[in-house]
Amino acid sequence: MDKQDSQADHKMNDSQKTPEKKQPLTTCLFSAAFFGALGSSFLYGYNLSVVNAPASYIKDFYNKTWMERYGEPIPPETSTLLWSVTVSIFAIGGLLGTLSVSLIIKVAGRKGTLLLNNCFAVTAALLLSLGEMSRSFEMLIIGRIVMGVNSGISLSVLPMYLGEISPKHIRGSIGQFNSILICLGVFTGQVLGLPELLGQVCFDSSLTAPYIFCCILLMSATESEGFPLKSIE
Repeated sequence: MDKQDSQADHKMNDSQKTPEKKQPLTTCLFSAAFFGALGSSFLYGYNLSVVNAPASYIKDFYNKTWMERYGEPIPPETSTLLWSVTVSIFAIGGLLGTLSVSLIIKVAGRKGTLLLNNCFAVTAALLLSLGEMSRSFEMLIIGRIVMGVNSGISLSVLPMYLGEISPKHIRGSIGQFNSILICLGVFTGQVLGLPELLGQVCFDSSLTAPYIFCCILLMSATESEGFPLKSIE
């Protein structure tokens, strides 16, 4: 009896010493992480910085719109107020998006929330584009707050999604997609906001196509393990 127990203990120890086979970085995992971050973190960084360089052009747009409506130049304090609201309301939208994440994620899951979040991005891009065409700075402000909601949701959901779809030994590396794409988004927004490039068409729908492209690619990605388990519970 003691001999059988010792053999069983020996087999158990051998099985514990056997290292687990590490899963390699697959194309599916890399695509899900990259395009998920491209449609979320990158857009946050882009919209965070894109209004800085073309500030004078945006204020000039406010002045022309005010002249067309009221027949007189916009007062300096009103111009400063509108500019401040346009920039800062992005953060208010981010707060609203962050507070709504827990409700959306229970229904749609991690990947479903990221897909649904692209609807806010497309809506904001259209509002910004149509606001310039229709000479409406109110639409610009609404577009900024909607984009803020998009950023708040994406920055809350994406780290959870990346952590749950990646193996333990590369979880840290996959999680870096979030911060890397934010930095690239900030850089892109600063560059494209220069007057020599796209500074005079800063508020447009030029990123609508990438939104839709990332959304389509993300649809083929896997759902995270956390959502199905919590749904069963």
